[in-house]
Order: sequence, then structure tokens, then C-alpha cells
Amino acid sequence: MAGLETNEILKERLSRKEGIHQLSQEEIEKIKKIVLEITVDVVALCEELNIPYMLGGGSALGAIRHQGFIPWDDDMDLNIPRAEIDRLLDAIEDRYPEKYEVEAPLRTPGYLSSFIQIHRKGTVFQEYLVQKKEHCGIKLDIFVIENTYDHPLLRALHGLRTEVGLFFLSCYRMFAWRKEFRALARGDQKASAVMRIKRLLGLPVAVAPKFFYRRVQNIMKSCKNETSQYVVIPSGRKHFFGELYERAPFLKTKNCVFEGHSFAVTEDYETYLENLYGDYRTLPPEEKREHHVLYDLKFSEEYQPPQLLDKRGVQKVLLSMLDAFVDYCDRHGLRYYLVGGTLLGAVRHQGFIPWDDDVDVGMPRPDYEQFLQLTQKEAVSDSLKVISGDEKTLSNPYCELIHMGTRLERNSSQFIRENCQNLHLFIDIFPQDGWPEDEKEAVKLSKDMKKKRYLIQNARAKIGKGTSFLHIFAKTPLVLVMRVIGYRRIIDQMNRTAKKYPYDTSKYVGAVTYGVYGRGERCLHDEVVQFEKVLFEGKMYQAPGRYDKYLSQIYGDYMTWPPEEKRIDHKMKVWLTI
Repeated sequence: MAGLETNEILKERLSRKEGIHQLSQEEIEKIKKIVLEITVDVVALCEELNIPYMLGGGSALGAIRHQGFIPWDDDMDLNIPRAEIDRLLDAIEDRYPEKYEVEAPLRTPGYLSSFIQIHRKGTVFQEYLVQKKEHCGIKLDIFVIENTYDHPLLRALHGLRTEVGLFFLSCYRMFAWRKEFRALARGDQKASAVMRIKRLLGLPVAVAPKFFYRRVQNIMKSCKNETSQYVVIPSGRKHFFGELYERAPFLKTKNCVFEGHSFAVTEDYETYLENLYGDYRTLPPEEKREHHVLYDLKFSEEYQPPQLLDKRGVQKVLLSMLDAFVDYCDRHGLRYYLVGGTLLGAVRHQGFIPWDDDVDVGMPRPDYEQFLQLTQKEAVSDSLKVISGDEKTLSNPYCELIHMGTRLERNSSQFIRENCQNLHLFIDIFPQDGWPEDEKEAVKLSKDMKKKRYLIQNARAKIGKGTSFLHIFAKTPLVLVMRVIGYRRIIDQMNRTAKKYPYDTSKYVGAVTYGVYGRGERCLHDEVVQFEKVLFEGKMYQAPGRYDKYLSQIYGDYMTWPPEEKRIDHKMKVWLTI
């Protein structure tokens, strides 16, 4: 089955999928108004900066056939030469930082399309397989006009390499969203077979997607001859060989009316539109009229964008979460104490370390397990939820208390995003277990846990991520093996080992499963349980006894501030959504 036929099957099924937003005519008209405003702004910049442009695809068709939007259409397309793209995108970001968001290949992290989109901020236009509302506003599409070679053989090779590259990238997209595509194709053997093949072909790209995307982009723009006989729009409707045009007639433009505005179209629009649509003057039957399939749609007056918090704002939310946790523990008679950087902040700063943006709490294993059981029946609060490695809702051997009214982004959250886990601000809650009394056994336990933490990291690592191509190549087999084994099995092994040493009867206690300081986490039980109170952001909280000894073991001279280059900032962004 041809790829186009497969896409048609998917679109038809998608239109009947539960949760799909059916556009009303009123909504279509509102979308058109916003899209037209985006286009007017971008075209004005093009004219100001002498950047050539033309309406493309359905917008060119609408201009010629309807003098405006195609009645059932809800977007606009522009064609811009490669040489001017970066200059235009920079100008949009400089001129309209609060109004528009640019999404472009290699320019926008995680962006998987081969063309460019200009989104109107404060709107939601959420199509299928686009999960982040803040990056899917009502949009203008921009397609790049590339140069291509005069020599027929070089031109054919340019086209072949481009088509193959874009095909493999489409396979990668099918691999990345394999669960969604598998669900849509269920029951259709041919469509399922095609998608299985494409998913398999997309696997090599998944090893290093950024490398492949960059490579394909470099192939597309490889011809630098600005006077070549032919130009091409490889990311367009009919791809490279279907959108190959003679430079002179195609790039020569004329103005035409579009919704009362004057926009440029190719002067040779007859050739252009016949190539794309055939008999373009005749309206297609209703069943072939293209439209977008949406999950969600919101306009500026309905959609309140999340509030981006500064460092102090993040700390205030974390403090409220800590207070709610402590109140919950007090109500249920559960032991807890501050650990790690939070305890250090309390002792050295009487609050957060100035550059810190997380909270660490320890709980003796019996209390930790009771906490997990209790929160299944009684939540800490309406906005707080517990996820944990024990309950298979977190990919680490501890639990997190997450704030559902926040959204979080950080460099390390790709795996988390893909697995629908923690996208929210959180505090870490670490189980405290017993440690072996024998020094050799303690060293052995520390090394074993370190090894298992490394395996977990690889089990949840994104294929294609690494410090270099050689590093990516070397670690990929381990990542694939650990994907099969699964991090959950490793977490179960870690918990079983840690529980061999009961907290309440062991001479030494501390964090075992995720004690990143190894034996530095190991403290005398009798000293720890003589709990002390410490001041943290104006309130008193529980701390382990002899906390000075604990802090010295893991930080050394903990009262001396580290140099600036060693002050750890998680470089995360947090939005308040409620």
C-alpha cells in the first residue's frame, strides 16, 4: 500500500477518534482571522527587509480561485528562499517576542517537521501527535525554496538523497509515536504492515535523530548556486521531484487580492497550481476537502498561558509542598527529616541554598512504605500527587511528591516526557534503610547500588543521546538491552537488597538505593534518631541528629560556599498552570 493511501486511512480513522475536536464554522472563521494577521505581520517584515516571498499551496490556490481562503481551509502557506530564511526568522523573534513563537528544523529542540511554523502565542491549535499545548498555537506555515543543480545527474542525485532522507525521517516519526499509530491502524492488515516496516526503518534514525535531521537539512540546502536553472520545495506537498520548478518563471511574482490584502504569488501560477492540484479551478467533492484534525482549540481570550516562575517563585511553591507533606506526616505519625542539599541549606542559609531549586526529604523505610499506602487512599492535598518506583509510576527507586498545578521542563526530562511521567515540580522523598555494620560489606553494597543506578540511567536513556557520535554508538547496545530488561526490574532488585538491613535494628542507617554519596550516607542509627529541629525559611523542620557529621561526610567543609562554577543549577523551567 502506498504511503499516501496509508495516510488517508489514518486521517479517516483519526477524524472518528474519541476526543477529537470538531470545528464549527464560527471557529474556522476565528482561526482564519488570526492566521491572516500572522501572515500580514510576516509579509510586512518581508517587504521591509526586501525578502522575496510568495503564497504557497492552498493559500495560492485560494488567492486565485477565491480571492481569499478556501472556504473549508484554516491555515496559510508562504514560500521563502533558503538564503533569506534565517534573516526572516531572526526578525520575527526580534520584532514580535511576545506575540509569535518560531518552530523550525534544528532551531527548535524536539521539532520533527521539515517545514517552519510561526505560532500565535496564547492560542492552542493542538493537532494529533502534538502533545505540548504551549508549542501548537494557531499558525502560519513557511516552506523553504531550495536551489538545485543544473546538471541532470547532480539534480537527480540531489533529489534522490533528499527524498530518501525525508522518507527515513517520516519513518522515525512513526517510530517515535508508534503506540499512537499502532492504535489507529488496528484492524487493517495492510496499513499495519506498512507501519511495522516504517517503524523498523525508523529505528536506525532513533540512534541519533539530531544527526540525521541535520544531515537531511544539509542535503536539502547543499546547492549554493543562487542562479541555478531550477529551484525546488522538497518539504512541500509533492516533495522534491513533484515540486521542481524553473527558477525564472517561478520566482517572478505578481500581487493578487487575498481577503482584501495584496500578497505576492508566482506569476506562473497556472503551472504551479496545475502541478499541485490538477484542474484547480474545479472545487473538489466534499469528501476530498482537506482540513485539520484537532484535539484541542483555544483562542487568546479563552487560554491563559502558564506563568513562568523565577527561581524564588519556584522555591516558594516547593516550600508550600514541603509544608503540606510535613502536615500530612504529623497527622499520621510518620517520621521524616531533611537530607541532602535541603538540610545543607537549612544549616548554612536557614533556607534554600540561593541557587537551589529542589527539596530532599528522607523517611525511614517503614514510614516510607506506610506513606505510600496511605496516599493511595488519602492524597496529601488536592494539587499534590505521589509517584514512586515502588508503584511503577516513577523510573527511580524512591518517590516524588509532584504538584499537578505546575509544568516542568529540563534537559534530562526527554525520557520522562515520552513516558508520561513527571512533568511537574516535585520534592524527592528518599527511603532510609539500614547499612551493613561490616566495612567491606558496606563498600560492596555501595558499589552494587551505584552499578544498578547506572543501569537504570541506560534503561531510560533516549537512543541517540550522547556526548559524541562514538559515545552514542558505543552505548546504544547497552541501552537496547536495558530497554528489554526494564528499569522496574532493577528497582525491585535494589529494594529487595536494601530491605535486608532493617532500619530500626541496624547499627548504621542512611540512603541506600539512591544514596549518590555512597558510604557518605551511612550514619550511626542512635545518632540519627535523636532528631533535631532546624530553621528553614522561617519555620522549624525535623533534621537527623548529629547532622553536622552527616553533612561533613557528604560535603566536606559544608559551611564554606563552593566557587560559582561548582554551584549546581538544574537549569529547569517551571510554569504555574493554576
